[in-house]
Amino acid sequence: MEPIFKTMASKYTNVGFVKIDVDELSIGCGAEFGVQAMPTFLLLKQGKEVERVVGAKKDELEKKIQIHRAV
Repeated sequence: MEPIFKTMASKYTNVGFVKIDVDELSIGCGAEFGVQAMPTFLLLKQGKEVERVVGAKKDELEKKIQIHRAV
């Protein structure tokens, strides 16, 4: 999914993309956001989760990005 993630980041320049490896963080980021499977994609607006995609679901992720970047 990483190449797809990078492509989407280049395509949707008005959206911020951040990759976090929850296994490398000691601050409990995965637990804080309830990440139970990888990959998990969280769509946040003003710090609040508006959507979540669990698994390598490229089309679903892109559709949700398109919906929320326009709102």
